Amino acid sequence: MMVRFEENEYFLIAMFQKESRQATIEEMHNAIPYIGRDEEMLALMNSTLEKLWCLTEEAFLELDLELYKEEPMEDE
Repeated sequence: MMVRFEENEYFLIAMFQKESRQATIEEMHNAIPYIGRDEEMLALMNSTLEKLWCLTEEAFLELDLELYKEEPMEDE
């Protein structure tokens, strides 16, 4: 099964990325209580988690998330 992520889902994965698919899933799952009542963010988190569960570890490790990682802010 081919898993296709939306751009916002890539950003979310990059934000929570750990050394493995399972560790990333756990990190995202642990953040859910802090989202509060933000329905849009909860929907994004849930859709991303569902797709990550369908992804193999090998496919997860092949994701290129560099483009989606936040650039450090420069001091002005």
